[in-house]
Amino acid sequence: MKKRYHFLLFMGFMLTLSSCVKKTDQDRAIDLVKTAYKDSSQNLNFENSILDSLYNIDPKAYADSIKKGNELDSTLAVLESEIEHFSQQQSDSVGRISARLTKDRYRLLETAKVKPQFIGWKLIGVETDEVKSKALSFKFNKDITEIVP
Repeated sequence: MKKRYHFLLFMGFMLTLSSCVKKTDQDRAIDLVKTAYKDSSQNLNFENSILDSLYNIDPKAYADSIKKGNELDSTLAVLESEIEHFSQQQSDSVGRISARLTKDRYRLLETAKVKPQFIGWKLIGVETDEVKSKALSFKFNKDITEIVP
């Protein structure tokens, strides 16, 4: 019984130790960049870098296009109900506006068909030792096993 207790205690300690040593996604991304730049004379500073998710379409832009599409639907419905009360010249003008809004609505409908999908990661804000250089950014595959273009 005492041996079992010591074994379980040892295993718990090892599990705790291994979970403390486990690298984060950002650590793995930084290691990939360091490996890619190991032969470079450029010094990279990762202190202010941020690892962020990468989507085929930004989820916020997707939600905004859905919202804007619904607003356009409402506007088009109002225009169509009011157009019969206008003179011919006003009606033609409103018709052109309605056609433009309808075109925008179809474009938004196409955007709405493309659901946001996770395609990888990006590491942004990597600074170099050069004074006037811009911060670098790198893209990675989903598993953060390679840098992608």
